[in-house]
Amino acid sequence: MFVKPFRIKSQTQLKGSDRKKLRVELGEAFPSLTADDLTVLVPNKEDVVLIRMYCYKGESVLVYQVQKEPLFFVLEKEKKMYPTVYLLWRHPDLLHTFTTHPPVIGVLAGGADLMLPGIVTKGEMSPKSYGRFEKGFPVAVNTIENKAPMAVGVTALSSMDMYMAGKQGRGVSILHVYRDLLWEMGTKTPPPSLGVPDIVADTLVSPSETANVDIQEISDSNVDKEKEGELEQLMDETQKLELDGDGLTEGDGGGSASEPADHHHEEEHSHMPTATGPEAMDNLLLHCFLKAWKTSAKKIEIPILTSNFYRLHMVPACPDGATLDIKKSSYKKLSKFLNAMAKKDLIQVKEFPKGIENITAINWAHEDIKAFVVDLEETTAKPDPGKSNSGSGFVPPTIEEVYQVSGDTVAFFRACGRSKGDVLLSGEVRTLVTDYIKTKGLQKEGQKVVNLDPLLHETVVNRKEGYKETLRWDEIFSRMLGKMAPAARITRVGCAPIVRKGKLEPIELAVAKRSGNKKVTLVYNVHIYGIDEAEFAHQIQVGVAASTSVGPAEHKPQGTTQVLVQGNQVAFIGKLLLETYHLPRKYIRGLELAAKGKK
Repeated sequence: MFVKPFRIKSQTQLKGSDRKKLRVELGEAFPSLTADDLTVLVPNKEDVVLIRMYCYKGESVLVYQVQKEPLFFVLEKEKKMYPTVYLLWRHPDLLHTFTTHPPVIGVLAGGADLMLPGIVTKGEMSPKSYGRFEKGFPVAVNTIENKAPMAVGVTALSSMDMYMAGKQGRGVSILHVYRDLLWEMGTKTPPPSLGVPDIVADTLVSPSETANVDIQEISDSNVDKEKEGELEQLMDETQKLELDGDGLTEGDGGGSASEPADHHHEEEHSHMPTATGPEAMDNLLLHCFLKAWKTSAKKIEIPILTSNFYRLHMVPACPDGATLDIKKSSYKKLSKFLNAMAKKDLIQVKEFPKGIENITAINWAHEDIKAFVVDLEETTAKPDPGKSNSGSGFVPPTIEEVYQVSGDTVAFFRACGRSKGDVLLSGEVRTLVTDYIKTKGLQKEGQKVVNLDPLLHETVVNRKEGYKETLRWDEIFSRMLGKMAPAARITRVGCAPIVRKGKLEPIELAVAKRSGNKKVTLVYNVHIYGIDEAEFAHQIQVGVAASTSVGPAEHKPQGTTQVLVQGNQVAFIGKLLLETYHLPRKYIRGLELAAKGKK
C-alpha cells in the first residue's frame, strides 16, 4: 500500500479532546495496551499530527504521527486501525504474528504479498498450525532471526482455509512493510534486536516447499530434521537461503580476525579459518574491521560516524564471495561490535551529540593492527585510501533488467517449472524457450521456423492474429519478452535484492530558477541507487563551495526527496556520479543541462 508514492491531502494538529478520543479508539483496537501505554503513545504536550493521504490505488488513509514518527494508520473505507512497524517495535506482541525467512522481507518491500509456503509453522500441519482467526484478521510478520515485526497486513484466508490450502496460495495481504514510504516518513530507525521468535526457539522447522512470493521464489535449503530444537543449527541452515537461485546466499567462508602472532607468518593473518553460524560472522566482522584500517580508512579524518565507517570502509573490505551482516553475528548490533573493539583498546567510541556514535581515535600501535597483513587478491574491488572521503568507498549496486512472469506467459512458464511473479533475465527466458522447443520436438531438422503447439501458440500469438502454424525463432523470443512485465533487480552489497516493477527511474538532474533569477540544481532519486543523500550533498558542498540542502521534493510524488544545490552544478554532480560513484550514464538524466564552458 505504501510501496509507491502517495499524495498528502492535509495535516492537522490534534487538540486535547481529539487526543482523548484517539486513546479510546486505540484501547478498543488493541486491548493489550494499558492506560499508561496509551498516554505514552498519545502524549498531551508532544506533537500529534493527523495526516490524510491517498495511496496510489486511490485508498484514503489516515496516518497518526507522534513526534514525527508514524505510529498507526486507519483505512477510512474499512474504519480499521493498524499499527506501523515503529509501534510494533515498542509492543511486538500487539498483533498475531507470522514468522518467515529474512530474504522474504526484501521481496515484500517490492510490493509482494506473503504466500503460505513462506510462513514458518511449528511441527506437523494441523488446523491449529496458523492459529485461530477469520479472513481479514490483522497480523504482523517477523523473521526467524528477529522477533521485531517487519510488516503488517491482513490474512487472505481464515486459519482453517489456510490449513485446507495445503501451503499453497496467498497467506497475508501486506499493507505496510519496513523500508516502505510510510516507514520513510518517520525517523528511519532500523529494527531493534528482540531475540528470536518463540516458534524458532521451540522447534526446528524445515520448509520443503518453495516460497512463491508474488515477485520472486524464495527457496530454502534442506535442514536436518533429526536435530530439532537446536537453535544454532537452524541459524546455520537459514544462512543458506537463496533468492531465485542466483546468489542471495550467505557464504560459508566468513572472515577471521588476525590474532597477534609472529610477523613472518603472513598466511595466518590473511587466511580466514572456517567457522559456522555467528562465529563465522564474528570472524568476518573483525577481519573487515582490521582490513579497513589498513586500506581505505588509513587516512580518514577522525571523528567519523560509526555507520559511515561500516558502510564506506568495512563493507568494501569484505572478501569476494562473503557478505557482511551484523545481525547474523553474536553482536547483533554495530554499536556492540565497535564497543567490543573499544574494550580491546583498538579504537575509542564516543556519543556526541546524544544518540550519535562516533569513532574518535584509533590505536595504530595495537598488535592486532600491526600484525594484520592485507591479502590484495581476496577483494576484486580494491579500496583507494586516498579517496575514502569522496565516495570511493561506495560500492555501486548491480542493476539488472529483468522480466516478470505475468499475464499470458504464466501457463507457459509453469510448464517450464517457473511460477507467476518470477523474474528472469532475457538470457534465462531464451534458454527456457529453447529447451521447451527442443523437448517437445517442435522444430524439424533443416527448418528455420518452429511449429507452434497449443501452449506456445496461446502464449505468443494474439487472438486478433488468428491461427499461426509456425513462427521464426527471433519472433518467438521477442513476442515472449513483450508479453512479460519489465522490471529491474537492484542488488547492493550486504542487502537482499530488490525488484522494482516497471522501468527503473534514473537519477534526475534539473536546473530551476528561484527569486532574483538565481539558479539552483535539483537532484532526485539518488537513494534508489544506495547513495546516502546527506553525505552526497556534503560532497557537492565541499566540491563546489556552494550551499546544499536535503528535503522533500516540490511538484513530485509524495515521499520523493531532493538534493538542492545553489547554482548550476550539473557538470560537477555528473562527474561525481560517473567517476566517483561509478554509475552507468544511462541511469543519469539531465547531464546536458550543464552550464556552457564547464566540464
